[in-house]
Amino acid sequence: MNIKKAMVQSFLAVILPMILADLALAAIYKTVDKDGNIIFTDSRPADQPSEEVQLRPITPMSSVPTSRPGSSVSSQEESEEMYSLLEIVEPANDATVRSQGNFTVRIATEPRVLSGHRIRLLLDGDVVGESKRKLSFELKNIDRGTHTLTVEIVDNRKKVVQSSNNTIHVHRTTFKPAVSINPPSP
Repeated sequence: MNIKKAMVQSFLAVILPMILADLALAAIYKTVDKDGNIIFTDSRPADQPSEEVQLRPITPMSSVPTSRPGSSVSSQEESEEMYSLLEIVEPANDATVRSQGNFTVRIATEPRVLSGHRIRLLLDGDVVGESKRKLSFELKNIDRGTHTLTVEIVDNRKKVVQSSNNTIHVHRTTFKPAVSINPPSP
């Protein structure tokens, strides 16, 4: 992927100055049509009055190198190329969970979790599970309400390589009888 980036940057470095030089030589004209609309064009209209627009000089900018040969690429840049997919598949984003606060969180990655990386699951910012290869976690007795589930891929230095999150709504049935089932004897 870095070779493609380098090729595109080289191509742009050669072609872009030629295009900009060509544009710098071209004149732009401003005319007003019969309905009062302002029109800009690169050729002087023969049948209408027009004025040449004076543009400010173009400020050349050199390309920013992504990395030098032999230098290391940050793990965040690597992760964008390493994992094309990281998501919480179950429960889906904005889903309602109705199982008394017990449910399974399933995660999908593409490719599989790489050597030296771990999957970490957080519930409202607190770690609730961590695994080298397992892509599902059982959560038990989660309080009712709206929660944020976050899945992270972390490297061996505990640095987050990539993450994804879902919002879920946990509903728990609470039953309090209005009347005592066994009323006191008279």
